[in-house]
Amino acid sequence: MCSIIVRSIKLLYRYLHKCYFIMSSILLLIIIVMTIWKFFIPCVFNESKKKINKEFYLKKDESNQFEIIKNERFCNSAMVYFNILKKHLYYNKLSKEINVYNYMVCQNDVLSEILIKYSSDGIDISGISLLLQQYPILRKLETGQILSWMIITKKKLQCLVWDIFPQETRIYNRVHASFTEGIIRLLNQLNNSLYPAILFIGELHGTFIDSARALGIEENYIVDISNALQHQLDFRKLRQGDRFAVLMSTMMDSSHNVKSKLLGARLFTSGKNYYIFRADNGKFYDREAVRLEGSFIRFPTLKPFRISSNFNLNRLNPVTGQVSPHAGVDFAIPIGTPVFSVGDGEVIVSTYSKIAGNYITIRHSRHCITRYMHLKKLLVIPGQKVKRGDNIALSGNTGRSTGPHLHFEIWINHRPVNPLTTKILNVDKLSGNERVIYLNQVKDIISKLRFD
Repeated sequence: MCSIIVRSIKLLYRYLHKCYFIMSSILLLIIIVMTIWKFFIPCVFNESKKKINKEFYLKKDESNQFEIIKNERFCNSAMVYFNILKKHLYYNKLSKEINVYNYMVCQNDVLSEILIKYSSDGIDISGISLLLQQYPILRKLETGQILSWMIITKKKLQCLVWDIFPQETRIYNRVHASFTEGIIRLLNQLNNSLYPAILFIGELHGTFIDSARALGIEENYIVDISNALQHQLDFRKLRQGDRFAVLMSTMMDSSHNVKSKLLGARLFTSGKNYYIFRADNGKFYDREAVRLEGSFIRFPTLKPFRISSNFNLNRLNPVTGQVSPHAGVDFAIPIGTPVFSVGDGEVIVSTYSKIAGNYITIRHSRHCITRYMHLKKLLVIPGQKVKRGDNIALSGNTGRSTGPHLHFEIWINHRPVNPLTTKILNVDKLSGNERVIYLNQVKDIISKLRFD
């Protein structure tokens, strides 16, 4: 047999020009190598994995987050993402045990068969069916792609990470009774960095905070985005399905530890885009270089509460029955809830009156004051300096009040304004060369904050 092959090669060499023969041989060799790499190597990798325990464990740390075990055989894009994901991914905090599995796709593999076969402790098939029903694209796996999935207590599929080589990862995370899809893309380097930037693309399912957590965005970045965007929009009015994108720069050391920095974010709701961008000074600004984390926070409480009475200068007073201006907003909050100063300033009033009950007035500038009424306990005194976010009182039901609530007012130039819509928060702008540099950076980042 070998002699026949040798004679055939000699005949080809005799009748073909030498250079054509060499080119044909090289082409044939390349085809053989590519075939082995595409079909043989991934299967050998998976077969070898059958001989070892495929189960990895995640332990809950002090912040109720979980770490994903690294696999050195993963491609670079997966390594970058998993190192970020292991620090930030948000799971069901009530789960006592989470098992993680990794698999490299072979030819003709089917997702449902992979999950059932390689989940050593078993898996709830209904979760697989729901996932495939929501996202049929998962039926299009390709050889060499990497899958990681997480199973929590009672064999429940919590999360599937699909690494689509070379520059995209999709994460499917269970939120309540359905799965959400998030897309993580590795983009070209920004600002002359040696490492790619990472773009997170997601949709709202539940609150923005939970949706961002489910995508694996770091907790302190979620806080930064929320604090900056709250001055542009009301988070309570966001709709399910609203889209958002978050861009980060990355840096990795020799131990594969990834450090990231939030560069910008975009939120699309009600047909309008809202943006934030980080300037070189570390602060966040909008597209026009106006600072979004100015001297004020939006609410005087840790979280927004139900509004029991809105700002209305022609309101009918519920106690007297007469038309009288309601110069602020009433929040229906339990007695004893901490009340915070919305900005830096000086306490000019901290006392009791028959109408306002225990109340506080803070001067923030020559043109702006805020008032907090019907308090249970006063924690500051006149003349005291306060900072944005300082606890100044506990809410109550004192004075002329029909129930426990906080009455909050903002006055600008001796006139009351609606605390929910006032624009006094935009008080800081970039200028000069700093603004020129910032706007050039914004132009580059906006082009990256795409949903498609």
